[in-house]
Amino acid sequence: MGLLHIVVAPAKSALPRRPSAASSTTKLLGAKSSIFRPIAIEVTPEATTENSPKATEPAPLKAAAALPALPKPEVKATPIPTRLPMVESKPVENTPEEAPAPIPGVSTIQFNFNYQGGDLSGAILTQLQAGTAPDILLTFPGGNANDSSDNVVPLANAGLIAPIEADWAGDVPDTWKSSVFFNDKLYSSPGALQPLAAMYNQTLLDELGLKVPTTLDEVMQLCTDAKDKGVYAYAQGLGDAAAGPQMLSFGQTASLIYGADPTWDQGLATGKVTYPGSGWQTQFEIYQNMFKAGCFGDGALGRSRVQGQEAVAKRQALGLVDVGAVLAGIHASNAKDKFLVSAIPATNDGKNSISALPGYVLTANAAAKNLAAAKAFVAFAGEPDQSAAYATGFGSVPLIPNPDFKAPAVLADFNKLVIDGQTAPLANVQPEVQTALNTGVQSMLLGKDTPATVAQKMQDAYKK
Repeated sequence: MGLLHIVVAPAKSALPRRPSAASSTTKLLGAKSSIFRPIAIEVTPEATTENSPKATEPAPLKAAAALPALPKPEVKATPIPTRLPMVESKPVENTPEEAPAPIPGVSTIQFNFNYQGGDLSGAILTQLQAGTAPDILLTFPGGNANDSSDNVVPLANAGLIAPIEADWAGDVPDTWKSSVFFNDKLYSSPGALQPLAAMYNQTLLDELGLKVPTTLDEVMQLCTDAKDKGVYAYAQGLGDAAAGPQMLSFGQTASLIYGADPTWDQGLATGKVTYPGSGWQTQFEIYQNMFKAGCFGDGALGRSRVQGQEAVAKRQALGLVDVGAVLAGIHASNAKDKFLVSAIPATNDGKNSISALPGYVLTANAAAKNLAAAKAFVAFAGEPDQSAAYATGFGSVPLIPNPDFKAPAVLADFNKLVIDGQTAPLANVQPEVQTALNTGVQSMLLGKDTPATVAQKMQDAYKK
């Protein structure tokens, strides 16, 4: 596999500042991509200098993580037999006054990045049980305490990852605390958010004299106007039974349910709420009306998500509702047009929330040989500058609102909604409920189910 040798400075807030002597250092980095790609990281401390502390050096710091792209380094890639890129990067030089102090016994930390495909999460869980896991772990945010998954909450509940202390801990919005906290303790870096929302070809909208809708009535009017212009509004992959139909539902329940009540799903276990009679059933009614109005174009029930993305790139459709990561592929196929991300309205009050997905975070293995260094790096990864670099590399925005973050034009509206607190967590549906959602919507659009029966099927699939 390709190897990336990087020198990374420890967190400024966690460690004392070194008075002088510049060191070669970089910001948080990795492979530039708008789609999260797991990479395994092996970290080895460089030899200490004569002026470094004489304490015994710790064992090599190892990590498995997904990290974003450097803003400045020279990068070149060459194909290798594994079909994974070999990347070489030159570190960015810090000025003397910016250079932070080293972790005790280590002047700098050298990261050797190995790009690794396959089931990295499964491998990490196996290694945790065997006691061979890296010091820094790639982890999914949130989760259920009783699950056996690579998520922050179950790993923390099992005592497999260590709590950390960070200056930014109090800045995590309440909506996202369950993603990185467990029992009031912080366990991970904050990561970044990507939208699940409507993505439009702004250039095509302008050419046709159309605008992004801000109410449900305007959504329906856009569908009519698009047909009159020889295109259609939303290229949903309704034939993709695994995940296609759910995208519009996830997008619109942000305004119908989760924006106002981020913990709505918790009420399912107590019987406080049910899918029938809720905003979910309302969304299915909207779905049905949009389908009948031709919002999704001809052949939508046979269209895959990839084909939907191609339709947007080819200007056959004005946009689609999906996860923000797909926009990179659309833009790669159509680089001349400008695109934008916006909430997909589900009401007429103009108060729209946008579904957001927190991406991979970093955690410290509780059994790490270099636990102090691992915890310091996880805290470092959450600092504003590092979170901004992480978000930039992944085509996302910082989970902790950052007014100084310069979002790309395509994410400007999404970033404003994040800063204004108008994001909603993605619905936390069980796998069986997710299947009932996707197959139920398909059946409804074929005329075999109703909004009420789809909601009831989801309720029947729910396990308390």
